[in-house]
Amino acid sequence: MHVSRPAPAVLDLGPSARMLSVVRVDGPEDSPSVVVHTLKGRAARQGYFQVDARKEGTPPDTTGHTAYVLLEVAEWSFAAPRTPAGEVEPHARVRLHTRLARAPEGPWSEPYETGGLVEGTESASDVSRAVESQLLLESSLRAVDDLLRALAPRPRIEEVELDVDSPLLQPGVAAAARGDLEEARASFASVHARHPELPGAAYDLGLVLESFGELDQAEALYTQALSMKDDRLYRDALQSVRVRLRSGASGFPP
Repeated sequence: MHVSRPAPAVLDLGPSARMLSVVRVDGPEDSPSVVVHTLKGRAARQGYFQVDARKEGTPPDTTGHTAYVLLEVAEWSFAAPRTPAGEVEPHARVRLHTRLARAPEGPWSEPYETGGLVEGTESASDVSRAVESQLLLESSLRAVDDLLRALAPRPRIEEVELDVDSPLLQPGVAAAARGDLEEARASFASVHARHPELPGAAYDLGLVLESFGELDQAEALYTQALSMKDDRLYRDALQSVRVRLRSGASGFPP
């Protein structure tokens, strides 16, 4: 059976930060406004973080729900070299240096770099400012997506072992093996209700509930199973779900 669990974020903002407050963006030309607009749009689509622009004098958020961001557009370049055939191959590159803090005045982390190179092919007569703008925007999208991936936990599919010791659990195990988790859930719940003394029923039902994201119920069932039988499977599952509950990383961006 497989359970989706979060892989840790590359950049640690703490367990509860869901708001990115942009303190400052530095960069050439119109790059700051393009990057911030792109970041806001992609974060909204991702569904894990919200982004706002910090207003001077706003009190710092002491709840831990906000992380503060400095962005530097380290590269904002467009070139359109010609090929021997007389055509051009335009390309744009955007690199971001991101510094993070838990408070608006710092201390700030070392810069984390993301970057995106986007290339296209156009005939010499077609190269225009519109091509440059579009390629720079696409490169910004790539750099921002890389940054958001580094900030949020991602799904990690883990294979977990069901307890198969009791014949009473076999119908649920068979359902889980063919991917019918709703049937497995119903089967394990029925066995658990009729045989609350059976630790495997509590554990197997907990695994299915964890796969549905019902972490509180899974923790209670793992605890119940472990109280009846000291088993490595039960200990590992309980430890894993408690880490997820403490971190708040029970969901993932789509």
